[in-house]
Amino acid sequence: MKQKVIKQKKMNWVLWFIPPILLTAITWLVYWPSLRYEFQFDDVANIVKHFQIRHHTLEKLFFSSTRWISYWMNALHYHYFKFEPFSYRVGNVIIHMLAGIILFFTLLLLLRRYKQSTFFSHNAFPIASLTSLLFLLHPVQTQTITYVIQGQLEGLSTLFVLAMILCFVLFCQVQNLLSKTFFLVSTFCLAALSTGTKEIAIIGPVLLLLIDWFGVAQGDWQQLKKRLWLHTILFTGIIGWYVYLLKPTFFTQLFGLKMSVKNNIGNILTQNPQESIKPLPFFISQFKVLLHYIWIFIFPFFISVEYDWKLCTSFFAPDCFFPFLALVALGIGVYFLLKKNKSHLVAFGMLWTFICLLPRSSIIPSPELLCDYKTYMASCGILFLLATGLVWLADKVVQKKKVHQLVQLGCLLALALPLGLSTYNRNKVWSSGLNFWADVIKHAPKKARAYNNYGVELSQKHHRFEDSVPYFKKAIAMDTNYADPCNNLAVAYCQINKLDLAIDAMIQGLQINRYYPEGYNNLASFYIEKKEYEKAHRALQNALALRPHYGKAWFNLGRMNLLQGDEEKAWECFKNCCTKGDLDNEHGFAMYGQASIKLKKYKDAIFAFQKIIECNPTNFDGYLGLANAYQLNEQYGKAIPLYQQLQAQNPQDFRITFNLAEAYLKAGNCAKALQYFQSIYAYRTQMPNIALRIAGCYEKMGNPQQACQELEAVLRFNYPSEVKSQITQLRNKMVQQYQLA
Repeated sequence: MKQKVIKQKKMNWVLWFIPPILLTAITWLVYWPSLRYEFQFDDVANIVKHFQIRHHTLEKLFFSSTRWISYWMNALHYHYFKFEPFSYRVGNVIIHMLAGIILFFTLLLLLRRYKQSTFFSHNAFPIASLTSLLFLLHPVQTQTITYVIQGQLEGLSTLFVLAMILCFVLFCQVQNLLSKTFFLVSTFCLAALSTGTKEIAIIGPVLLLLIDWFGVAQGDWQQLKKRLWLHTILFTGIIGWYVYLLKPTFFTQLFGLKMSVKNNIGNILTQNPQESIKPLPFFISQFKVLLHYIWIFIFPFFISVEYDWKLCTSFFAPDCFFPFLALVALGIGVYFLLKKNKSHLVAFGMLWTFICLLPRSSIIPSPELLCDYKTYMASCGILFLLATGLVWLADKVVQKKKVHQLVQLGCLLALALPLGLSTYNRNKVWSSGLNFWADVIKHAPKKARAYNNYGVELSQKHHRFEDSVPYFKKAIAMDTNYADPCNNLAVAYCQINKLDLAIDAMIQGLQINRYYPEGYNNLASFYIEKKEYEKAHRALQNALALRPHYGKAWFNLGRMNLLQGDEEKAWECFKNCCTKGDLDNEHGFAMYGQASIKLKKYKDAIFAFQKIIECNPTNFDGYLGLANAYQLNEQYGKAIPLYQQLQAQNPQDFRITFNLAEAYLKAGNCAKALQYFQSIYAYRTQMPNIALRIAGCYEKMGNPQQACQELEAVLRFNYPSEVKSQITQLRNKMVQQYQLA
């Protein structure tokens, strides 16, 4: 009997760890194909074009803003992997898996100690496991995890809040003083760190109080009172910190209903495009949004990254009034559940969902009416209810027959297959820009931004410039205040040699938005093509005034100066494009390096080519340029090993061997230089300098007779007359100098 009890305990402990291990492994497999996808949508603006990502450090960022942890994470990704999406996406999936594991353990701990409902306590394992499975593999979660920047923000805030709750639950459960102290300190530390993830973390103390009431105190006010000091500290600390970071004026404007925002270009929410989005119209429009957020977890077959919904025109409009009635019905349902049982866990799930959704579905106006990624933290509550309902149905089917927990686990894993496949298929939308924006057009056909961005993918990524033109024109027709499609149409026209149409379209775009640096830079490119340098210069100055670190504008300014013959100014611009600007990539540093070589600024050239290698350690031209710069700067000790390394990798490239021999010759090692020059002697017909250098080596080694013979030998080849003349003059000079016969 004793052995049976021990065996049962071991089995219970095993079951604590089997679900999270299996579920995270399945999650990793499901998301694996998407880890190589390129950045999409706002990821480009918030990562690739976020210039300060290069300079962020933990010291500068530490508790400096409401999103400092995400900024720091991106700085780390950039430091080690630059803009390789794989690193960022792996980070998101890890955050997601950790959140799913923590959710499993938190629910299992709470449900096992729940005393007021035999259903929840008896089914703690399947409910916790199924909730975690749904959380990790539900296709709606791709809206957050595969959307890199939102996965970091929403994912991190959810992870820290869930981790804080788990530490609080453990603090309430353990008896050892040292353990209690550890979990208490961890609760406060995680709460503090959550304030650096995203502003939604402000609801963390509310969720903790909810967990305490429903899961720990279980509706007992006397029990809750024992921990009011803890909740008071958390509420005061976190809200106080957010007031400090966001400033009191934010809250006075918020509660005074004085906030308003403009429509995003290409994404008009108001009936009048010029109208601002104000708190009350935004608030009444959120009734339908809240129902949508709940419904997509039940029926996730028409989800989209964007929707073309508009604000409700009045409270009694059908798209406002009927969703309001539905929400009131849900509220009444929660009231009766709590009246029946003050800690009813179904009410808990519904309250968790609405507490997480309401801060952003309220009087805080936003240029985005709805975004499915905002459901990530709220999904814990929705999915808990779904899991509870499925387990309840299964319980009814087996008619109270005892089912072994391993069988329950097997049934749960069987559900992972359809969920995993749906998530895998949904992720394909993010596989390319064409797929991404085609999906948005399909679900939001009234959104001008979708047509513009689809056209961008056609033209810039696939060079289908003719095909992109109708999409840009459609976006312009849909929103006459939208500058981006005008500018993109101009670029497409330029590529199909319609330069005058390109200039007209670009000017039209700049008339709509005078603060668009990309537009001025593109306009300058067109003027450069037409050799209208004065107009190009004005356009580039406008671009740089708006964005001083705009690398492409510096590059075009350098290119223009080069065409005008001002090499010094061109060099300065090429330097700025990659040292002060954001063109700090192989292309930018290559132009800087080449211009530095041409102007004999060899130290600058060395720096530029080193940066090319740092950007791409496999860049052959970068290594060759660096070796040449070392040689020209008379740093032969660095040039020679680098040439030797390149020669070993490319033994057939006689130019590398020539440069290696040249470095030895300039370093004074004539014997070694002669050895390498002779090894490529067969190429002297293509490169007469080989024979000249061999002759030079013999002369410096005290054998002018052999030097003259080498020169005489190559005169037989069919070189251009000027080359033959040079060789003859050198031979005659040597004969005269050394009095050779």
